[in-house]
Amino acid sequence: MPELPEVETVRRSLEPHMVGSRVVEVEARAVKLREGIRPADWHRRLLGTRVTALERRGKYLIAKGERAAALFHLGMSGRMVLRRPAEPRAPHTHLVLRFDHGIEVRFIDPRRFGVAVVLDLDRLDAHPGLARLGPDPLGGDVEGALQAAGRSRSPIRSVLLDQTVLAGIGNIYANEALSRAGISPLRRASAIAPRRVRALAEAIRAVLTEALEAGGTTLRDGGFVSAEGDGGYFAVKLEVYGRAGEPCLRCGGTIVRRALTGRSVFYCPRCQR
Repeated sequence: MPELPEVETVRRSLEPHMVGSRVVEVEARAVKLREGIRPADWHRRLLGTRVTALERRGKYLIAKGERAAALFHLGMSGRMVLRRPAEPRAPHTHLVLRFDHGIEVRFIDPRRFGVAVVLDLDRLDAHPGLARLGPDPLGGDVEGALQAAGRSRSPIRSVLLDQTVLAGIGNIYANEALSRAGISPLRRASAIAPRRVRALAEAIRAVLTEALEAGGTTLRDGGFVSAEGDGGYFAVKLEVYGRAGEPCLRCGGTIVRRALTGRSVFYCPRCQR
């Protein structure tokens, strides 16, 4: 699933083509995603409107228009790509927005776990996906959010994936931040000392910042690309994620993989406690 650095990379690659431009054509398929798509809503609320801003909140993208806002979530396999009208459409292209400069933004989602809805501007903040989000790890009080969640007896990795605690962190960057902070992903949040919470907050900000500078993480099996088709190269800096059986870059121990709540965790038992 695209996480904060990937979604922000997509936002930055879309912004010059969307903000200030007018939607002149809408093609929407009535498919059942996690939420959306209702073709009539897209035509009625977005056709003819000019996009005034493109924002990110956690893993959501918000295209604000003059009359309404389009809310997107890429889910597990979603992409938003820039294409010219004559270019072939990829399978599972569910939504196409053509702008007055001739470029199209296409929403593609093979597994259909994404979100693509249009909302009235005054109802945007009340959307359930946005209303319960925690602070943004790049600009919010990360340490304060972790301290507030510090009573939880859940494993700290699970706490980091809780979008009501911090918005935008997924499995890759949770594993990587915990590696840098020297904290086991299996340790209960309530058992982490304040000084280690502070170190984790710093590691989260550092990992996300570096990943964003690298354009996100594109793994060997492909997957994530920006709207312009570029992959991210943070994968070369991953310390633990996807490296089960390989030596720890810090202590030389062996990286192990465990299953936790249906998701893989990667860590070094020797230097993560």
